Amino acid sequence: MRIGIDIRVADPADPGQQRYLWRLGAWLAESGHETHFLSVKRQAPGVEAPSGAELHALSRAQLTMAISDLELDALLLNPERSRAYRGIRANVLRAAYGTDHYSQKLRSFRRPAERALRGVWRKAPWALAEARWERGFYEDTQPPPHVIAQSAYMRAQILESYEVPEDHVHVIHNAVDTSEFSLERRLALRDEMRARWSIPDGVFCLLFLGHNYRLKGLWQLLQVLGRLRGEGIHLLVAGSGTGAGQRKKAERLIRATGLEAAVTIAGSVRPSLHALAAADALVHLSWHDSFGFAVLEAMASGLPVVTTPYAGASELIEKGVSGLVVDPADDDDVLAAVRILLDPELRDRMSRAAAAIGGAQDEPSNFVRVLEVIERAAVERGKPVR
Repeated sequence: MRIGIDIRVADPADPGQQRYLWRLGAWLAESGHETHFLSVKRQAPGVEAPSGAELHALSRAQLTMAISDLELDALLLNPERSRAYRGIRANVLRAAYGTDHYSQKLRSFRRPAERALRGVWRKAPWALAEARWERGFYEDTQPPPHVIAQSAYMRAQILESYEVPEDHVHVIHNAVDTSEFSLERRLALRDEMRARWSIPDGVFCLLFLGHNYRLKGLWQLLQVLGRLRGEGIHLLVAGSGTGAGQRKKAERLIRATGLEAAVTIAGSVRPSLHALAAADALVHLSWHDSFGFAVLEAMASGLPVVTTPYAGASELIEKGVSGLVVDPADDDDVLAAVRILLDPELRDRMSRAAAAIGGAQDEPSNFVRVLEVIERAAVERGKPVR
């Protein structure tokens, strides 16, 4: 088959969604499919497509022409933030961020006035236009596209938001590169990474891993840790924030809660395994994640995880066995979860259980399931994507 993949960042080292798509394309090419990465963003120089695949860096006008010329059997498209693809009827959609509702994300603004202001902003003409374009990918294509939802949480949101047949929305959890993320690799790097950030061996280290401090729950976590001062807990913050405003707010909260000596803001850490190696548990208090690669990578690396029901990856967690699921709006709930993880014997049992679950989410098995959806969509369309 001829398969096109919409990719934002053509960099195999980029974490999360883009790395996953790059590795999916490499696997498809290796499996004998003519694979084309399509990007309308400027890419770093020197990036080469995997063997058997081709990378097309295109303008908006060139994109339309290229898709016509390539005569793709299937186009795998992220329907959000895809203004450049307007009018192109992709037959496979992979919702990476959410839906036009994004209702859950508003809860991350805990001050009522700020939440109300954000709600008004979403009714601005340009925001409504984006929502219409996004809806078009789901509803203006015949036959209807097939949709890969990264979690049951996202499947429910998609079916609530759009008129799309239920049997066209497939739950396929994300996958992890088990050759990189494993309990053995994390433990092998532990001493080196603890020394890198001056984290004493006997200290219980929590990890926050994410760039959007607000959406991923850093504010709540700092408030909770302020109530646990003196209990031998250190927090490693891996992620740069969305801008100077978030970084300054984090610094203010650290001072206000008296955590200056107990928090290390490491900034962006690549590869993320280095941050995972320094930690004893991941706290991912996300208010909205279609999946949440950080959770899966932590589990595959043998870290117990505290997360929320609004992160799709929480569906992989057996509560109390491989991790804990809490309400990000309930600081007492988060506090109780952190206290549970202070027990080293319980952490060790959770670590082994998490590694087993995470390690089962391997890429080859996942890619086979994605290919089955692509093949079904191509057969139903029966003609090239236009």
